[in-house]
Amino acid sequence: LGPMEMLDDVIWSAIRAEARRDTEREPHLASFLYSTILAQKSLESAMAFHLANKLKSPTLLNTQLYGLFLDIFEREPQVPDAFRADMLAVVERDPACDSLAQCMLYFKGFIALQGYRCSHVLWNDGRKSLALTLQSRIS
Repeated sequence: LGPMEMLDDVIWSAIRAEARRDTEREPHLASFLYSTILAQKSLESAMAFHLANKLKSPTLLNTQLYGLFLDIFEREPQVPDAFRADMLAVVERDPACDSLAQCMLYFKGFIALQGYRCSHVLWNDGRKSLALTLQSRIS
């Protein structure tokens, strides 16, 4: 593995360990943490799952959004690289943030930024209506 792949593995392993710890400390969150992090195979799939559930609506299904976000993360590797860098920056600079998992799950600014990044990709792909719809759901 190269340096970036090793860093990715360290970040994902840390998030999974934090989710397991938080499940033990707060059993009421077990289902949420399991479905959002522990059942996912990668940080990309966890982020796609979480964003999809945050941005869904009765007419914009989370299953549709999940596939959309996974496709963006696969086609545009700079997006997952950026959310990893953002996570590290938040944990390093925000004294209220105790863990990578907290940043990913609960910090609204971080979540909004990742949604905007996905909307930007859609906008650049000429999918302006969908980009605007997501932007509206984010704000």
